[in-house]
Amino acid sequence: MRMSERISTGNKELDQLLDGGFLRNSTILLAGNPGAGKTILSSNFIYDGALNYDEPGVYASFAETRERLIQDMNKFDIDFEPMIRRNKIEVLDLSIGSETEVLSALNQVFEAITTLRARRLVVDSITAMTMGLETEFEKRHLVRLLYRLILKTGCTTVTITDIPWNTNRISESIEEFLADGIILMEHYYNPSGDLTRQLRITKMRGTNHSKKTHNYTIDDKGLGIQV
Repeated sequence: MRMSERISTGNKELDQLLDGGFLRNSTILLAGNPGAGKTILSSNFIYDGALNYDEPGVYASFAETRERLIQDMNKFDIDFEPMIRRNKIEVLDLSIGSETEVLSALNQVFEAITTLRARRLVVDSITAMTMGLETEFEKRHLVRLLYRLILKTGCTTVTITDIPWNTNRISESIEEFLADGIILMEHYYNPSGDLTRQLRITKMRGTNHSKKTHNYTIDDKGLGIQV
């Protein structure tokens, strides 16, 4: 396998902006405000891999229940259930509240990846995963453990992190330094009152990626995210 091998993000427009897609085995940090479409983009990455490339995937959901995620993604023609029945996708419901539960959750993620021989992984989200932890030290420790797990599995991975409202950048956190790439998804109301959605690739190792800011839309008629 060549180190420069690329795999589709599940979004053709985004693939073009990334010079062909994500580098295989890379770890991508997908950051944005709540409601920016991070879950839709990440779900399609998992679904497209299983459906079109025979690459099993695990979606580790710390933010929503398994049932709610599957139901919500159906609106965008992302039909997880047939892929789950065929052992091509696993959606894990990982509600947690303590460091012990986080460690247990990471073990469940590793077991699911091993069972499916998964090639793709989504962690949704680091924000939710560390919410029950009290100290910054605990959070940084768990994030390091997560990235060690990702390296061990060899999956191409999208990790989601939430950016609070009224903030337009990611904090200088350990997630930024460990990730091979960062994609920022933002949405806001412009002076005329219209909702504007914008996507920027702020970092992508080994990639001649777009340096521009791109508008995108979310369509619930089967088209999903259009950049």
